[in-house]
Amino acid sequence: MTEEEKNLAVKQEALPATDEAPGKKPGLVRGARDFIENTFASLKGKDMNQAVEEFTSEMTLVAEGLSEDQAALRREVEKGAAQLTLIEEKLLSRDKQRREEIAAAREELKQARKQSEQRAEAVEKRCAELEKRLDSLEKALKEVEKKPKKMGLGQILRQATWMVGIICAAWIIVTVLHMVGR
Repeated sequence: MTEEEKNLAVKQEALPATDEAPGKKPGLVRGARDFIENTFASLKGKDMNQAVEEFTSEMTLVAEGLSEDQAALRREVEKGAAQLTLIEEKLLSRDKQRREEIAAAREELKQARKQSEQRAEAVEKRCAELEKRLDSLEKALKEVEKKPKKMGLGQILRQATWMVGIICAAWIIVTVLHMVGR
């Protein structure tokens, strides 16, 4: 046996006495003791300082890896936060722009409504005036028709003038009605 094997081998007399029979399963105490003995036995062959150094170097590598991972995650979170901030700013800007457009459209609609009301009032006044003129022309026509007819050249020209006036008035009324209907 080598020196290491001697160190690893546990002497039978150093083991505590058990009440177990040789064929039974080892108990909890026996399992724990075996684990601890195996752990110490594997360490006996190595230098304790070297084992600590190995453990420390391995844990340092793990810690550095975790640190790098954490730094990468922080960068990703910061990048995501920056993107969210940009998106929020864009959305706020678009929202403000839409509100301004809506306000401008409402104002234009109010102005258009005012203008159309003013035009409608003007057209109504004009129609009322034309109706009065038409009524007066009709009365004048009836009076002319009641008079005895002397068919002289002056009478014919007078009637033609009246007819042209009536036609012009009717044409103006129709034009105004077409403008209002649009």
